[in-house]
Amino acid sequence: MITNLQDFFRSDEEIFLDTIQYQRIDNPERKNDQEYELLCQDSMKVTLLENGVRVIVRRDLFFEPKEIFSLNVSFGMELLFNERKGEVDWGKVNLVEVFRENGDFAIQQLMSRISLLVGEITASFGQQPIILPAMLAKKFDS
Repeated sequence: MITNLQDFFRSDEEIFLDTIQYQRIDNPERKNDQEYELLCQDSMKVTLLENGVRVIVRRDLFFEPKEIFSLNVSFGMELLFNERKGEVDWGKVNLVEVFRENGDFAIQQLMSRISLLVGEITASFGQQPIILPAMLAKKFDS
């Protein structure tokens, strides 16, 4: 496992908004005493490029039962390799696992932006904004 992941990349990364999708789900038969569970699911995709990697982090929010709204926001970052690129055979590395374990220098920046947008978007429909931690949700085995 690569523990010093940040040391293989230049400091001039490019951060970009990848997608935003918001869908309001109206149900005219909704009961006022209906209870809802807000679910949050995070995912990450890491693509090896010729001169670096592209990391995309996505957060999906939705309710059970499927009402009120669904929202997904994703941000990306392109990181360019520095002169240490050749020390690792990047084609044989599980990049998602490496970034999940040691990529906080990149993931925190993306999750902070995602959390900010989720708060702004959810505040736009007149309720309290949904403010979630700027960290990847951990997977739990059932």
